[in-house]
Amino acid sequence: DHRDLHSFPTRRSSDLPNKPGQGVRVAVLDSGINALHSHVREVLGGVHVRWREDGSLEFDPDFRDMLGHGTAVAGVIRAKAPEVELYAVRVFDRELRTQAAVVAAAIRWALEHGMHAVNISLGTERAEHREVLQDACDEAIRRGMILVAAAGDEEREWFPASFANVIAVAGDQRCAWDEHFYCPDEAVPFRAHPSPRPLPGRPQSLNLRGHSFAAAHITARVARILQQKPQARHEEIVEFLIAQATPMEEAAARFEA
Repeated sequence: DHRDLHSFPTRRSSDLPNKPGQGVRVAVLDSGINALHSHVREVLGGVHVRWREDGSLEFDPDFRDMLGHGTAVAGVIRAKAPEVELYAVRVFDRELRTQAAVVAAAIRWALEHGMHAVNISLGTERAEHREVLQDACDEAIRRGMILVAAAGDEEREWFPASFANVIAVAGDQRCAWDEHFYCPDEAVPFRAHPSPRPLPGRPQSLNLRGHSFAAAHITARVARILQQKPQARHEEIVEFLIAQATPMEEAAARFEA
């Protein structure tokens, strides 16, 4: 019983105050979210999608984060789009491993529950998982949901980041917190800051870092765009991201100085 995204209330930019991300529903596919964390503050709902021993899928309302990874990802999105409506879609349990069928079901859960964008800070290079992930992503994209996914090694395909109409992002240490790069000739076109928000009393060098958090930085940008352009589809979102990117020449000059 899939519901089209456009059957949900339409946000009009003229109705929204200047609160970045307000009215935009973003699902974080990860290890869950700690809604009480100071970097998150609020989670409006969520689910734990898991694989039963009998080979069936279970949808459990307990989306609490046991690993901290999803909370850190959500904290990035909240920092840069503070009024976004966050939803936790937990696909990891006690380790950062899951099944392709779980990820596909999580994407469909986000679609059925009216998410406007999904942050997917995970992926696989295993070709046998391609079809099940491709089907779920194609359905979501066809019905207007924006997918942002972390990319892996540029020399290999990484699913779902490698799929057409999924915004692929890799971490780049040259990116400052409030900027991103566009690299049109690269396999992964968008690059962003590779770290989450700093933790009090802990050096940032000891904090988490990686492509997962770069994806979250771009997802926050997408949420801000969708606040102003509620009906924007993938192509228009990409155009805005390209227009907002820091020129690579500027970054190169900064690092050479």
